[in-house]
Amino acid sequence: MCRKSINTSSQAIVGERYVVTLCSVQIFTLLHLLSFLKKQTLQVFSAMDKKLLIAGAIALMSVPSLAQQVKVYDTGTKWDARLNHLVEGRTMQVLSANKSTQTVTPQSNISVSVSVNDAAAVEAAIKAAGYEAEIITDELVVAHIPASYITTLAEQPNVLFINAPRQFHKLMHNVRPETGVTKVTAGEGLETPFTGKGVVIGVIDQGFEYKHPAFKGRVVRYGANSGGGMLTERMPTSDRLDDVGHATHVANIAAGSKVEGSDYYGIATGADLILVSSKFTDTAVEAQAKSIKDYAEKNGQPWVINMSFGSIIGPHDGSTSHDQNMSKLCGEGGIMVAAMGNEGNDKFHAYREITSDSEPVYLYMKTDNNYNPNKIILSELWGTATDAQAHLTIKPCIINGSRLYEPTDEQLDNLSGFSTGIDPYNNRQYARLHLNSQVLASILKVTGTSYKVVWQVSGKQGDSFHAWIDGSNYYGNNFMAMSVGKYKAHSGDAEYMVGEGAATIGKAIAVASYNAASRFTNLNGSTYDAGVGETGDISNFSSHGPLVGEATPKPAVAGPGGTVLSAFSKNSAQFENYRSYQVQKVNSEGGTYYYGMMSGTSMATPAVTGIIALWLEANPKLTYENILDIMKATGRRDNHVGKVDANNWNATWGFGKIDAYNGLKKALEMKGQSGIDETLNSEAPVTISKNHNEWRVLFNNNESFATLQVFNTNGQLVSSEYVDAPRCGTERVVNLANFAPGVYLFKVSTTASSTTRKLVVK
Repeated sequence: MCRKSINTSSQAIVGERYVVTLCSVQIFTLLHLLSFLKKQTLQVFSAMDKKLLIAGAIALMSVPSLAQQVKVYDTGTKWDARLNHLVEGRTMQVLSANKSTQTVTPQSNISVSVSVNDAAAVEAAIKAAGYEAEIITDELVVAHIPASYITTLAEQPNVLFINAPRQFHKLMHNVRPETGVTKVTAGEGLETPFTGKGVVIGVIDQGFEYKHPAFKGRVVRYGANSGGGMLTERMPTSDRLDDVGHATHVANIAAGSKVEGSDYYGIATGADLILVSSKFTDTAVEAQAKSIKDYAEKNGQPWVINMSFGSIIGPHDGSTSHDQNMSKLCGEGGIMVAAMGNEGNDKFHAYREITSDSEPVYLYMKTDNNYNPNKIILSELWGTATDAQAHLTIKPCIINGSRLYEPTDEQLDNLSGFSTGIDPYNNRQYARLHLNSQVLASILKVTGTSYKVVWQVSGKQGDSFHAWIDGSNYYGNNFMAMSVGKYKAHSGDAEYMVGEGAATIGKAIAVASYNAASRFTNLNGSTYDAGVGETGDISNFSSHGPLVGEATPKPAVAGPGGTVLSAFSKNSAQFENYRSYQVQKVNSEGGTYYYGMMSGTSMATPAVTGIIALWLEANPKLTYENILDIMKATGRRDNHVGKVDANNWNATWGFGKIDAYNGLKKALEMKGQSGIDETLNSEAPVTISKNHNEWRVLFNNNESFATLQVFNTNGQLVSSEYVDAPRCGTERVVNLANFAPGVYLFKVSTTASSTTRKLVVK
């Protein structure tokens, strides 16, 4: 079972409501979900209106503060350009799962997430209009509304921007000793064993076999497979969103119980489980994550959420409203863990610089191995400039023979499937393409089937951009080299492939995959090479970082995800087709249940989730920043990890292989310190001074890293900034206007020192 997948179109129905699907996505595991396909599933092609380029958006704060949501937008319009056709009262021709066309009207209900200044006021206004709405954070509301209501909603003074949802897809015999879990759960050298007791693990996924004995007596709540976040004590009858039992495999890795007759149990066997079957849209995931957080906090429990899903399409800079507001859900004792993605040896990314004012740059989007022009192409291109200006002229074109077919502005205006604008969350210019190439060929009157679809990008010398292309079999699957007459394009690469929608969340621990094993033996005694690479090495499919324009470590760590044995769902439609991957079966309470092999960052992620649950049992007040500190201090860097930077990090491995045992001891050490100390370095590694309404930190030495933390007098962390490899003379400023009046402790930690000062805000 390799990570190459059976493919589907995107899910587009929530209950009886149409969800405008913005992009298809790459699977984060070895199998895709055929049951995701329904006759009524729609993929909505986005509209383009070049006249509505969004201008003047306020720049996103830099990464050390993890991309704080802006409070006011100065934009030309308050909604995503992909909604323009519907907002303008036009129907949209959309492509269904079976590639037939259907029509969506302005009266069709869609799911949107709304960035707001006052969540309560916006929620009340939507409900007063007779529609559904739910507050996710103080800056985000999820709503189900007809497209015809978007302009009315945009008139609300507290509405900042209306986002159409994206679609995500999903991405152990030796896992426990490999990561040091065995020593933790045995209590070796510890005062007590740790099993994750008292910690809530929420798994947002698809394909649960709820009655598998690995979960018996462990599940405290279930989440319905709707767009909402409602939890229930009642076990659902089935989870039909997934054909391969992805969620069953994932949940067992994180926390499955040891079942008599099986060796393949999970890591945090004492944790409470919440199993949430999801539609995998932004709006669904936001509501479901909030419901897990609310349940855990109501019961006074720390929590960790596993997200083995994501998308290729997006800005890849952590700036989206979804990313920012999911980060806001995290905090002390609340952690999110996400899969990096499975694009490590693919060419789904391209970075280009404009070298001539007069010569455009071309990106060739290869459709499939047979150069079939009938395949859908899903691609996005993002400028690197963050000044809210349109520096680039971007067009989808066709090269046929030696001739370039370039659409006119009028043709682009009417091309459903192309949209462009300035994103209000990062001030970057973007263009999106989501269409069957024959549609573009028909508009441009191109004949034949051997043509090539390309991005044509023009600008001034020095301008630059990133581009991504969805690589599933239903879509264009690589940026390829091309030379046709005077038109040339260079190959893409595998860099900057942090999974959108989960791993790109600022405060999500992004997980790469290394190989727990390279071979496995099935029930019939046949041994197979799993095709993932050498045991102990990075999995050949594991996606590489970093995040665009960010210092946030993505990935943060590598977990065992190649050739992992865990629970199989016998309810999956593909169960019989994958008998060769089954490694064990057990009889329990009159039923037969199975275990089998899967590979993917989807499998590495729950291993890390389970380990973090052990750490949270030891220290329930751990934060995202604490987890990063633990991984940096304890990550295993063997001969496979290779070269790291001054911060002991690289874009493939993060901080190295996760170490459950030494990480737990570090968590206990942090608990003993209570987060604050008064250690002063006599060599004055930093100089701290107050200037008006600011505290200034001057670094006197070259450091591999530094953290700037502010605690209240109760020892609670209220602000944190991570500084990557500050040099002598580097200065950082803490603005006191960001804090409520009171007394605080300001702590600056460097490679080998810690300095704390009293901070008074009047």
